[in-house]
Amino acid sequence: MWRGDELKQRARDGLSRYYGYGLLVTFVAGLLGVKGGAGTGVNFSAHQSRHGVNLSSALRQPFAMGVVLLVCMVIGAVFTATVLLGVLVSNVIEVGKCRYFTISTMRGDNAGFGELFGNFKNGWYLNTVKIQFLRKLYEGLWSLLLVIPGIIKHYEYYMIPYLIAEYPEMDSSEAFRLSREMMEGNKLDTFILELSFLGWYLLGLLACGVGMIFVDPYREAALGELYLALREEKLGIPRNRPHMPDRDGAVYTQYME
Repeated sequence: MWRGDELKQRARDGLSRYYGYGLLVTFVAGLLGVKGGAGTGVNFSAHQSRHGVNLSSALRQPFAMGVVLLVCMVIGAVFTATVLLGVLVSNVIEVGKCRYFTISTMRGDNAGFGELFGNFKNGWYLNTVKIQFLRKLYEGLWSLLLVIPGIIKHYEYYMIPYLIAEYPEMDSSEAFRLSREMMEGNKLDTFILELSFLGWYLLGLLACGVGMIFVDPYREAALGELYLALREEKLGIPRNRPHMPDRDGAVYTQYME
């Protein structure tokens, strides 16, 4: 059974040899990642302003309607671009970041900045896009029902980006199944592991928030260690096994059988 303090210690030991590169990876991933969303609400109810101008009457003017339509089009275009960026770029970058830190923590050395963009050029880009989209969609739908089920599903699907980072050919049903298996009995402990970095992030706030970015490599390295620990514990794949399987997928095929 893994322990958070042991994972963090192992992460620190390895990170000391590639921290600068890890910081660059998390910084670039942050720049390319689209997190959260924005909503815009406009109240068109008829009322009198303090100058006595009726809003609904003003909107009947051609110029005013043109401005409103233009604003709506701009908002729609920005929203569409944001969604596409998240689905086609940010989700794939997330997988690349998981891949970089998993390989780096296992080697105890820099895996290479190019790993961040590995899933754009390994021939399985569309599969990565599909699986990550489904993951975010399911999490969102569960969150719409109730907050707690959404959080549970988030941790249930936690290992999906790590799995497809290592096995980009894996289909969506297997990625979801294996993630559920790996996280069974580990959701709460993973939440506690994440929570343990809160103090470091609060400390980073003292530098006007800039210091927070320096904590990211440490957190990502520890989560990479978590994946390797669960991979060994749940899937029986030794931690020091080469990250990627042979071209014929021998290790993956052996486990699946």
